[in-house]
Amino acid sequence: MREATGQQKLFVEEYLKLRKKNATQAAINAGYSERSAASQASQLLKNPKVIKYLKEREDAIIRELHQEFLFDAVEARKVMYEIMTKPHAEDRDKLNAAKDFLDRAGFKPTDKIEHSGDLGVVILDDIPKG
Repeated sequence: MREATGQQKLFVEEYLKLRKKNATQAAINAGYSERSAASQASQLLKNPKVIKYLKEREDAIIRELHQEFLFDAVEARKVMYEIMTKPHAEDRDKLNAAKDFLDRAGFKPTDKIEHSGDLGVVILDDIPKG
């Protein structure tokens, strides 16, 4: 399968800029005729080459964001650690930071589950022995 054309790629870029909310406007922005933009957009979003390119771009955006957030996460961890170890911090702030650390490390406490109603339990001691 060949790759998407330049104009199709431009449509995808415009579509992503619009947060995938207005394909018709993305088509117009990519240079498609205003009269046929709605039908062009509909056809483009069904085109396997366009779908493939859109997926590739979304995956690339996710990777880029993940990389950016990685650095932010390191900074956030430092801030939480400072709060948790600060001698004059409020106990509730220290506790919240500690809970957040534990939660993010996979040590979240088990959620409590309540159940009400008849479980249909039969006690075997009530059955006469023969």
